[in-house]
Amino acid sequence: MTEAKTPTRAAQLHEAIRSDVLRGELPPGTPLRLAALAARYGAGQSVVREALGRLAENNLAVLVPNQGFRVVDASRADLVALTELRVMIECEALRRSIAHGDVRWEAAVVSAHHVLERATFMLDDSPGSTEEWSRAHAGFHDALVSACDNARMLALTTSLRDGAEIYRQLGVNARFEELAERDIPCEHRQLMELSTARDLRAVDALARHIQRTTDDLITAGAL
Repeated sequence: MTEAKTPTRAAQLHEAIRSDVLRGELPPGTPLRLAALAARYGAGQSVVREALGRLAENNLAVLVPNQGFRVVDASRADLVALTELRVMIECEALRRSIAHGDVRWEAAVVSAHHVLERATFMLDDSPGSTEEWSRAHAGFHDALVSACDNARMLALTTSLRDGAEIYRQLGVNARFEELAERDIPCEHRQLMELSTARDLRAVDALARHIQRTTDDLITAGAL
């Protein structure tokens, strides 16, 4: 019997694997075997293959000849390069969002920040930040740039942030934020307040926010 490959099922599976990669459940360099993933997620191998192809398109997985897929590797050099590009793209997206956003955009930013403030960051018996916090964090950054008038820039922003999330989770496991004595909620609050006030200092604040995470990860020896 041939399995029906509906776009909805493939999209659901892609999101499930993507979430596990971003949260460190599937760490950098992990082989992504079709049979193992099919059993893990209760899906057919054809749908798994399609989902892995999408992960590769988003730079979260790589296809190695004669070996199959694996989660992207993590390295200090890659983190530095990713951060440089992310600062360029995401900060420009925020600048455009501030210029084009309306009152609904302002409301979305405030709402997303409220959700992030209420989210539980970590649980003592679980590695990495909680899925609740990770989703709220991504939602806040998405809201900040959501009024950007360039769809390709937004797509690239999301892809780069996904790549950065892999590194951030490695740092959370190493307790890098505690070592850095950093008030991240305050940084997020400042981003919300400056952005909704149409204050372009928000762009510089975002650049510092992104760069500080990379600097702290390297200092803490998370890589």
